[in-house]
Amino acid sequence: MKELVQEIQVTLLEAMIDGSKVGAIVTDPSQEDNPIIYTNKTFIEMTVYTQEEVIGRNCRFLQGPAIAKKDIKKMKNAIACEEKVMLILQNYRKDSSSFWNRLAIEPVRIEGRLYFIGTQKDITLERSQQKTIMENEYEIEKLMLPILSVQENVATVALVGTMNFQRFETLKVKICEYIQEHRIEHAIIDITGLSWNEKSPLYWFRQIYDALRVMGSKLYTTGISPAADQQFANDLDRESHLITFSTIEKALDFITQKKLAKTNQLTEDWAVPKEKAQILNNYSRQAVLLAAMEH
Repeated sequence: MKELVQEIQVTLLEAMIDGSKVGAIVTDPSQEDNPIIYTNKTFIEMTVYTQEEVIGRNCRFLQGPAIAKKDIKKMKNAIACEEKVMLILQNYRKDSSSFWNRLAIEPVRIEGRLYFIGTQKDITLERSQQKTIMENEYEIEKLMLPILSVQENVATVALVGTMNFQRFETLKVKICEYIQEHRIEHAIIDITGLSWNEKSPLYWFRQIYDALRVMGSKLYTTGISPAADQQFANDLDRESHLITFSTIEKALDFITQKKLAKTNQLTEDWAVPKEKAQILNNYSRQAVLLAAMEH
């Protein structure tokens, strides 16, 4: 830059500033009401004002009724103390449409004269995305009621609202963590109050089924409506092992029967070796008696 004449330097700097995605203004506090003395093109495009409408005015014309008094006070104090400040404000364009502005103000002294440089970035989309994330987090909490242990080694969770991929991922993690922590053998997911945007949630539930199977647990899905049952039936293949019931009560009855059958089988398996041991014991006693008689 030292080899360029001053006029070329200024032209290049203006081109760089105008090409920026950030709006920029310069104000002169030595003049009454600290007016704007320079703006780049991005600021003009962002606010929809012309340069003639902006130059010579204090930048408060961007403010509206939604601006917080504490933010105004913070800006005034920073300017009075010649300090840097950054704020997020709701500002307004010439057409009265609002936008969220990340405003940064910095004092600069050139040859002993004070100026303030203000940069503005439209973060409306960013704020909207943050709001959506927060709403989704709330919906996720609303979607899944607490996981409850209703019987020994049996837990249930009821789902409400609309299911999407993000909520499903949260559900999968929470269920797996609960199963592992509490050593649950049977997990019931009730979808009576659930709807979904996608064509079918079957693939999602099969993912949970596979994850629990690896952990040594079983998954049961309840609250299947006739419409959902038909949809599940259309999507199920012959290799699917997803077990569904119309109500939680029917699932619990099924689990209870399985537990009883398992207990009976264990009793039978234990009884057979016991009978064999008794027979062997009898043979051993007879052998001892015969040996004693021979002597």
